[in-house]
Amino acid sequence: MNEEAGAPGRSRRIVAAGFLVAAVVVLAQAFMIPEGNGYQAVGPRAFPLLVGAGMAAVAVAGVVQAFREGTAGGEETHWPSVLLLVGALVVYALILTPVGYWQATTLFFAAVARVLGSRRPLRDVAVALVLALVTYFVFDRVLGIALPPGLIRLAI
Repeated sequence: MNEEAGAPGRSRRIVAAGFLVAAVVVLAQAFMIPEGNGYQAVGPRAFPLLVGAGMAAVAVAGVVQAFREGTAGGEETHWPSVLLLVGALVVYALILTPVGYWQATTLFFAAVARVLGSRRPLRDVAVALVLALVTYFVFDRVLGIALPPGLIRLAI
């Protein structure tokens, strides 16, 4: 590996290892959630465990890929995009409760699409709205997991 390719490979390894650490933290926290009552088919820790397991699978694949020979390939992390995504996530966390799940999630999805290079804002907002509403209805109405209704409450 030449020196030029070393820095991007190192940053990829750091990100992959950080994501693996985050997955372990999510799984550890999920196992600390008390199990639900005996009559519940799905307890309160089921979804966090599912998310943690998914994160761990993706993280392990990322770590394996990052540490394989020749992965660097001249790729570099675009840190402005990473910082914008982290900033969007922080703003999302701050506005989720006061603004509401489906509204904040729509804004977040559309912002992420923009940061990742989309130049079709109307399509992005439409897709984000559909995804946010479907997710809201599945969790809030079907599974009975209350999500913040926010500023505009849905009549349905």
